[in-house]
Amino acid sequence: MGKAKQKFAPQLADVPARVTQARAQLEAEGAVKLTALGPPATRGLIAAELGKSGFELTASWVRKPIAQQLQQALADGAFIALKGVAAHVAGATATEAKDAALALVASGAGYLVLRGREEVLVPSSAGVLSRKELAAFEALAKVVAKAARAKNGLSLLRSDLTEAFAQALPPGAPVSGSISSVSNARTEKEPRDAALSRLLAAVDATRDAHTGLSFVPSIVLRLRPSFTSDAAREALLTAAHSGLLELRPEGGINRLSAEELSLCPPGPQGTRLSWARRTESVAR
Repeated sequence: MGKAKQKFAPQLADVPARVTQARAQLEAEGAVKLTALGPPATRGLIAAELGKSGFELTASWVRKPIAQQLQQALADGAFIALKGVAAHVAGATATEAKDAALALVASGAGYLVLRGREEVLVPSSAGVLSRKELAAFEALAKVVAKAARAKNGLSLLRSDLTEAFAQALPPGAPVSGSISSVSNARTEKEPRDAALSRLLAAVDATRDAHTGLSFVPSIVLRLRPSFTSDAAREALLTAAHSGLLELRPEGGINRLSAEELSLCPPGPQGTRLSWARRTESVAR
């Protein structure tokens, strides 16, 4: 055996271990640079093995499929502004991330909604208006706009507007992804709306007046003993999926104690969702 082959043999034998290590890193971080996979001589072999496992290969990265990364972020309660979608995935360009988000919407795996002036990707479980309901509200908006722009003091009767609103969205009308439950330790003894009210009251009570954010560990502790820690985390995720809350990951994990981390729901790419914010539609 030549010297070159003798030198290459140990590197080749190391490939399975490097594949296992890279796979674990991909699951935790979402993407790994090709240059970090191993020596140049075996890098292609390692990348090929990872490709067989369903990971995507680019010129510079091995990554979890972008769609899969986005679906995980949505499942963890994230509402993702379309213009900032690249920040929620690893190993992708802004264009790739945006295209993947729009593909999820086209497939029905998520919805694109307008929140203020921003287009936001939300889970398919979120409550959104149907096309028929949007058309009804569009007609109503035209009537309101006509009155608002009139220069002769024209207005609308509150009762007429209330009636028109009720016709556009009747009470109990089926809405895509409407909230179905909020888990807690007393679901058999107390109504679901009472459980939700208790959760949102805890969010409000712990909200920072300057940032508008509530620290999740403080919410969980405030809900005891009515909610177990597991039930509180599940309730937070359920409320987030329904569009009642936004859950945000911790900027620096090392700032939280082990106990605080244990109280936070898991977030995308190994983060913890440590901050909650009431959405504008329900915030007091």
